[in-house]
Amino acid sequence: MSKTIDLQVEKSQMLIDGMKKNLNDLTDKGVNSQQLDTMQAALEELKAANAECDALRSELSKKVKRLNEHLAVVKEQFAEKKKLIKGYWPQEQWMRYGVADKR
Repeated sequence: MSKTIDLQVEKSQMLIDGMKKNLNDLTDKGVNSQQLDTMQAALEELKAANAECDALRSELSKKVKRLNEHLAVVKEQFAEKKKLIKGYWPQEQWMRYGVADKR
C-alpha cells in the first residue's frame, strides 16, 4: 500500500470504530449506523482498488525492466554499427548509411 492510502485507511478505520462505539452520542448530530456502514464499504473498496493497483505496479515494474534490457541491447548494437560507419567512411558519406552527424 502506498503511504498515503495506508494512512487514510488507518485514520478512517479508527474513526469508524470510534464512532460505532459511541454511536449513541452521535445520533443527535446526524450520524447513524447506515452512514458508518457506507463509509466502511467505501474503505473496503479503497483497499481492494489499492491492492489491484499494487499488482499492476508490480507487473509494470517487471515489464519496464524487460523493456530497459531490450533498449540497452538495441543501443549497444546501434553504437557498434555507427562506429563501423564512422571509422571507415568520411563524414560526407555517413548519411548514405543512415548515420546523422549531430555535432
